[in-house]
Amino acid sequence: MYARQGLVALAVIVATVMAGCGFITGQEALSFSAEPTTVSESVQSDTGYEQQAQESSVITRNFSAAGQTRQVEVTNQRARYERAVDLGPLGSQRAAVFVTFTSPEVEVATQTFNPISDMSTREVLQRFDSQYEGLSVGDRVENRSVRALGGSRTLEKYEGTATIADSEMDVYVHAAKFKHGDDYIVTMAIYPQQLDGEEDNVVALMKGLKHDSGDE
Repeated sequence: MYARQGLVALAVIVATVMAGCGFITGQEALSFSAEPTTVSESVQSDTGYEQQAQESSVITRNFSAAGQTRQVEVTNQRARYERAVDLGPLGSQRAAVFVTFTSPEVEVATQTFNPISDMSTREVLQRFDSQYEGLSVGDRVENRSVRALGGSRTLEKYEGTATIADSEMDVYVHAAKFKHGDDYIVTMAIYPQQLDGEEDNVVALMKGLKHDSGDE
């Protein structure tokens, strides 16, 4: 729904950043793959969210150095969850959305990097803002700490607007960015401001995250 195009844009950045790095030549592609970040089924049931998609995206590029060409392959992971909510005159709409995006740390010629690691949460949201039609992210209104995947994570809250059922509506946007194991994880939630208590669901979804890379 809301986040599909923005997350694809983040995946492309991984490959773009690699272009400036040297690497050791070889015959096979250098492959880096993230582990999926998902929400436990029990938390989905408790919050009323349902998984709508779990997908991987593979970015492959050929890079040349010292007269040799080497292929680098990066596999990113995305999962999307939605909840149908009552929007009065607009009826029931799947307007509450929670998305996870997971990208691996890349190591080339002893250098480790990931473009998400150098982005602020605000910069990550700007990727969504520019890529998703109908979504505009405004001012940050709150930070809170949420315990997720064995650590304390900063969950930022922003005001915004989005187009829902052909109508512009005020929404809240929540986002978090952190490293877990060898992967970088971004979570994003969007829902109409008129929904009471929806932030509690977002926090529960964060607490219910599952990711196999690293200690939990």
